[in-house]
Amino acid sequence: MKKHFALALAVMGTAFVFTSCSDDKDDPVVPGESLVAKTYTASEGLVLNVDGTATTGQTVDFTPATDGTAKLTIKGEALDITSLIPDMSARDAAPALSFPTSCVIPGSAEASFTVTLTGDADKATFTGSSDTEYCTFSYSGEVSKDAMTLNLSDIKLKDTSMAGTYNTHAYEDKIFNELRAYWVSEKKIEVFGSEMDVNAVINVAFALTKLEFGDKTLPIPALLPEVLKSVTFGEDGSITAKYTDTEVEGMPVKDSPKGLARYVVKDDHTLLVFLDPQAIIATAMSAASKSRAIDINALLEGLITNVVPMLANGVPVNYGARMSDLLLNDGTYSPVYDTDANAVSFYLGTETLLPILKTLSPLFTDEDVIQAIVDAASQDPDMGIMAGMLPNILKSLPAVIDGTSQIELGINLYK
Repeated sequence: MKKHFALALAVMGTAFVFTSCSDDKDDPVVPGESLVAKTYTASEGLVLNVDGTATTGQTVDFTPATDGTAKLTIKGEALDITSLIPDMSARDAAPALSFPTSCVIPGSAEASFTVTLTGDADKATFTGSSDTEYCTFSYSGEVSKDAMTLNLSDIKLKDTSMAGTYNTHAYEDKIFNELRAYWVSEKKIEVFGSEMDVNAVINVAFALTKLEFGDKTLPIPALLPEVLKSVTFGEDGSITAKYTDTEVEGMPVKDSPKGLARYVVKDDHTLLVFLDPQAIIATAMSAASKSRAIDINALLEGLITNVVPMLANGVPVNYGARMSDLLLNDGTYSPVYDTDANAVSFYLGTETLLPILKTLSPLFTDEDVIQAIVDAASQDPDMGIMAGMLPNILKSLPAVIDGTSQIELGINLYK
């Protein structure tokens, strides 16, 4: 918790299949017996490069036609999360846990396009350009019975309105200066014998929870701009960041590699962000796997319903004017929006967060899980008074979640 932050987490999506014409000029070849319909994977001869960089976790379906063309369909390789869950193999009633992930071309679970084959009947090449709902791109490659090399390049979003670099801003001693956190529930949280609005609890938690950063100890809002320097949304759909590497001496600022996250602009207020699925599932399952009292199958079913579709179809991330909270005289909070067009919030909204919270709600009724969280917090000297507040906060969460009408969680950046 001292070194990393993550956004995290589900609405159902749909997969898109697209076709296009090729730019090939050479005479087409009608495939012979060796070039037949086949799915190429990393273990079955597939080499997939994006702008010259090898990419893993993808499959390509090759379907030749008698007119010298073939349809290529790129898909995210199915993810088997069983290995990520301790002792899952021993759970007799556990559901099947293999799911599709997103295509390397941003915007969908899979992308299809038609190519014209040239060469001979047993080994053919292809080159051209195509597009999907969200992107245009170029391609080239070679295919034989045992192998396929597919090179993708010049990927560009059709909508580049959100492309650019967004910076964190110097901390101004305001609790929500860099954090967008707003939670509306008809239920309150009991803390030390009194009831508090959930936003007030978040406010206090962010102020009192101080984490180490080098030789300093900072509250969470002050730590964020120290760790995260900027986020760049590329015209190619990539998401990269400049961040402080706290695990290296001197804590240098580094660039994250491409490919860990991608995005497309869905509409005027929503991005679809495609993340590393292993990280999402491992985090969501870690606490549940240790519980003896929770119905693990019910929890898994809820996560499958609400989280798994995002692996292939993207996490809906809302964007809009920067928001901070204003404490009113009656102890409640009201949102305040920035008029600066360059001050932008990126956040998960109610439609994404609330179904996941309702799925995870049983965790906070389980004494083993609560005790494990409290024990971990108590061992961290930076948690301070928050460790003593945690039991009542955690036990209050199921009722607060049930009474939730709005919840937003994200960060504020400046373009």
